[in-house]
Amino acid sequence: MNWLNPYEQELSLAFTEAESILADFPDPFRKHALNYLDKFHALKEDRSKNYICYLLPFWLQAKAGILPEVSRRFAVANIFGMMYYHLVDACMDEPEKVMPHQLPLAELIHLEFIKLYSGCFSGNPLFWTYYKKYASQWARAVSSETTSDFYYEDPISMGHKAAQVKLAIAGIMSLADLEAEIPRLEQAVDHVLVTLQLLDDWKDWEKDLSEGSYNALVSIVQTELQIPNNRRPEPEEIKHAITMQGTLSRLAEHAHRNHEKLSDIRDLAPGLYEFHDFLRSNLEEGAREIEAKVALLQGGGLGYWLSKNM
Repeated sequence: MNWLNPYEQELSLAFTEAESILADFPDPFRKHALNYLDKFHALKEDRSKNYICYLLPFWLQAKAGILPEVSRRFAVANIFGMMYYHLVDACMDEPEKVMPHQLPLAELIHLEFIKLYSGCFSGNPLFWTYYKKYASQWARAVSSETTSDFYYEDPISMGHKAAQVKLAIAGIMSLADLEAEIPRLEQAVDHVLVTLQLLDDWKDWEKDLSEGSYNALVSIVQTELQIPNNRRPEPEEIKHAITMQGTLSRLAEHAHRNHEKLSDIRDLAPGLYEFHDFLRSNLEEGAREIEAKVALLQGGGLGYWLSKNM
């Protein structure tokens, strides 16, 4: 994977640097901070991966002509930003489960995030302009989840819960005197974040349905089955829609359209383009596998048995 393998050593260094910063936190926050960081480690198995957060600075490095250590600083900053927003989101989603240390820890991590990014922008006041822009996008996205149908009304907002990753674009392009490329890269990252959310919605639809959270796959089923707004689809209705009506293909088609929109940044940020191609392929492959299984079943039980046992 060209979007990941060439950067694994730099990722290791970035997480080591993040660990050393968090190790200086006062008790009792040090242990909580290090344990939380470990949950997202990019190079460890069975961790929650947030590749675009860690890798975006490295994907922009060649075009910007910056040193690896500069990209690494942005990567560390993005790691802290990701940790901060995950902690805050968890407090908002499940306030009854909030631990006493959680919000103070989030604030300490946020301070490191701001400190690193302020340094990355080298005193450029545009930092606060972009920071406010992306924080506002995040705020609108998380506060509208229960009242907006993002998939149909404003699909680009589905990815704005991770809008802070775009600070790397603003910072790196500003350092390289390539501010004119910022809007194009912002738009590209927005499309990638939407596809990431579509993948998450496929994976998490049962959890989101039970918790009452917004989910694009659930929204598609609700619309296509013309289910009244006073109730959500039942799990069996969604399973039937996925297997018999090709609902997952709607997400794959959306990801394909997103990929076509990324064609003009292929030379500007090839790693970002290849990462999205990987995401798109996963969605399309999932849809094809379901369609193939359904076709076997419709062709008769013997054909399905042979496919599983021969």
